[in-house]
Amino acid sequence: MALSLDKFATRKPGWDTPLIVESHLNGERTKEMNPNTPRTYDEVVEDAIRCWDAGACAIHTHNTNFNLKGQAAVDDYAPAWDRILAARPDMTWYPTTCNRELCNENEHGLEHSEILNRTHNVNIACIDTGVNLFAFDTDEKGHILGREYGWNYRQVAGQVDLALARKMAIIWGIYEPGQMKLALHYINQGMYTPGSFIDFYLIGEYALTSTKPIGTSGMMPTLESLYYYLDMMESLSKHKLNWCISIWGEGDRDTREVIKRTIELGGHVKTGLELFYDPARNPTNLELLQEVQEIAREVGRPLATQAEAKKIYGIA
Repeated sequence: MALSLDKFATRKPGWDTPLIVESHLNGERTKEMNPNTPRTYDEVVEDAIRCWDAGACAIHTHNTNFNLKGQAAVDDYAPAWDRILAARPDMTWYPTTCNRELCNENEHGLEHSEILNRTHNVNIACIDTGVNLFAFDTDEKGHILGREYGWNYRQVAGQVDLALARKMAIIWGIYEPGQMKLALHYINQGMYTPGSFIDFYLIGEYALTSTKPIGTSGMMPTLESLYYYLDMMESLSKHKLNWCISIWGEGDRDTREVIKRTIELGGHVKTGLELFYDPARNPTNLELLQEVQEIAREVGRPLATQAEAKKIYGIA
């Protein structure tokens, strides 16, 4: 019996745009997990410029303290990004969100992005459409320890309103298939901005935060997971949006085939040490960027210039 996913396995390579590769420099993972992860202001400055000069189409970073909100978060981004933008004023970049557990009922978690849109050339908003469980470790009984991350309906609504009001491209972060439905609720009503992307999170055993293979969130980084997401998007969406993948905590799993097929089918790719974790390997952000660029060359898909990427994001 033929399945709806089969069409993606046999679909011939084709794309409407050159390939965007983003570099996500840091996140929840520490230097103990990979000593090449940039954590200090100086390290972020150096790595952002290094990856941008090597062809990354956008840079994503966290600040030094995820608990900071609003202006306090802006003040923590500024020491690095004042210097980066002085050196590369045309750089496309965007920040993360913040700690949902510290937001009050009137906050949606992207207040700092609105300020940075006005002051630091941020024209992209990442909107994660749901609440997820992040595993850290296990206790003596074997129970998983971790925390919640993500956003409820009210908070997502506030983030969408911000992006629409400021005309910021939206990156819809899809950690789980059900979260695609919330993104499509907005997309199908036309409540998105030109250049918005759907970001399919493909999440390995180490997930986003753990040094043990105990992650419980998301779809595995396999072709079947990729095809499932594509089938949801094509069958349920009333509008055609750009899409990309981000592969998280894959360990020693070989994900080249998933990356290659994404590139062949017209998707884009996020890479970097915010995402990557393998306890046996410590690459740099530059090396991870270059690995994806090389796969694109093997496929024969052109790499987007940064000027071309701005047009695709709708922020040229």
